[in-house]
Amino acid sequence: MASAYRKRILVTGTSGFLGRYVALTLKDHYAVLGTYHRQTMVLDQCELTCLDLSEAGAVRATFTEFRPDVVVHTAALSDVDACERHPDSAHRVNVQGTEAIAQAAVEVGARLIYISTDQVYDGVCGSYDEVAIPRPLMVYGRTKLEGEHRVALCQDAVILRLALMYGWGTATRMNFVDWLAERLRTGEEVPLFVDQYRTPLFVGQAADAIGRLIDAPGVCGVFNLGGGERLNRYAFGLKFCEVFDLPKRHLKPVEMPIGAQMAARPRDCSLSSAKISAVLQMSPLTVEEGLGVMRRQRGE
Repeated sequence: MASAYRKRILVTGTSGFLGRYVALTLKDHYAVLGTYHRQTMVLDQCELTCLDLSEAGAVRATFTEFRPDVVVHTAALSDVDACERHPDSAHRVNVQGTEAIAQAAVEVGARLIYISTDQVYDGVCGSYDEVAIPRPLMVYGRTKLEGEHRVALCQDAVILRLALMYGWGTATRMNFVDWLAERLRTGEEVPLFVDQYRTPLFVGQAADAIGRLIDAPGVCGVFNLGGGERLNRYAFGLKFCEVFDLPKRHLKPVEMPIGAQMAARPRDCSLSSAKISAVLQMSPLTVEEGLGVMRRQRGE
């Protein structure tokens, strides 16, 4: 008997935080091809290929050869200060690269899930839903929003604006929570903002939502997805200490420095996830719930 057809999923940016999680989440159920640019890598049970998104011909060739059913476009130049310093590079990757992905998806008839960001909002109001008007403050947010506009080339597409994500990184690519855990365990002071609010999103739940969208082909349009609560980084640090039994005395509440960072940071770009929660029948995890999953992942 012939084996059942497995959907072919192309995931861009698998050397990044979210892309890696998405590929590893999907690999047991689909045939996954992941792309990376500069950082050579290996992912168990995933085919990988090097791809420069700014080369439209290379993008088209990759799509033509693999013939994906669904494309999950996580790749981006996401360092907000780097984008501010190098706006041309940000435009080349986040805008032109996204346009090449969208065009190639149309050519092979693939569904497209484009990962955008809460940084498309100006941070004035907070609790942003999908009808709120995006007004990005920095180059990164502007190029991601322009990427959203380029995705309009593809009729079968989802634009998924994600909140600040947390989860374990890797030995070669640590992230915020790895840095936080290391400093707390070594007794170093940890300065954390008290005047910037987000809806922190556990990366595993972001990957799960993307998997659900793959299996919901009639669902299209713009969706916001954050975690189950709005809080600042200092409050996140306090919850982290509680879940992992680490000392809170090393946490130092600080305000965002005015003018010290190259790119402007929105004060409150918390997201409302009501729309996607209803469509996908999922409940955003609280920070305690997400951190609890992380603790179990480490066997603590």
